[in-house]
Amino acid sequence: MNTPQYAAVQRQQVYEKHFTTFEAAVVRGQVGFAFFAARVTKFIYLYLEIEFIMAKTTSESINWIEGLIVKAFGLKNVLDGFALLDEWLSVENDLDEPTIQELEKRRLVLRKRVNSWNEETLKMKFIAFILDMVNYDTDEIEGVFDAELKGIVQGQKLSVVADYALCSFTFDLKEQPYFYFHEYKPRKKSKDPVAQLLLAMLIAQVKNEIQRPLYGCAVVGELWYFMILDGKTYSISNGYVAANADGLQQIFLILRKFKHILHTKLVV
Repeated sequence: MNTPQYAAVQRQQVYEKHFTTFEAAVVRGQVGFAFFAARVTKFIYLYLEIEFIMAKTTSESINWIEGLIVKAFGLKNVLDGFALLDEWLSVENDLDEPTIQELEKRRLVLRKRVNSWNEETLKMKFIAFILDMVNYDTDEIEGVFDAELKGIVQGQKLSVVADYALCSFTFDLKEQPYFYFHEYKPRKKSKDPVAQLLLAMLIAQVKNEIQRPLYGCAVVGELWYFMILDGKTYSISNGYVAANADGLQQIFLILRKFKHILHTKLVV
């Protein structure tokens, strides 16, 4: 984990440990004043150096990947048996024929073009249509694309632009609480969408006054992964393939079920 930010965190922990031990020695009269003054000067220098490193290493200057976020913020990944995620993914296919036909129309476009699409094209020619069919928006809640979030999480300045965020809205004012995030990436190599999703969720946890689970999904080409962060624990589903008819129907049903979860468990 050889990054300036992570090294600074480790040095800060060492600094705090040794300074506490040294302070106790001074109280017991085990060291003289001159030695005490010299060590205090060294500690102050080290502390300022750490603060300088932490100030410079914002999220823009760190190549955040999932493993680094887990280590830096003490998260735990649960691979199986995460009850909230299992409940969300448990859906019954009750789609009517017009909905099935519309999904099939969008699926055929995706299957034909996804290999050549960039992120914006994927978003505007496929994902936006699926979200419009689900229709999360109400008078108080609205889904927005390219939502910028900034916050300080455990002393680390973070900022991220979520490809899609569902949050409270008053006219043109975007407000907390945040409920739901998406990250979209084309098939071609790009930033880690799970890492981007986790950053958005961590910032939302700091901003939300009432702590509830945060839901989201990461899309890579035709693959959709659903994720929940609850406190320090998160879990990610297996991939659902939107280029397959059954897969896209399952994706739509899961997206639609979140609307029920939103209004029965998250909105107060």
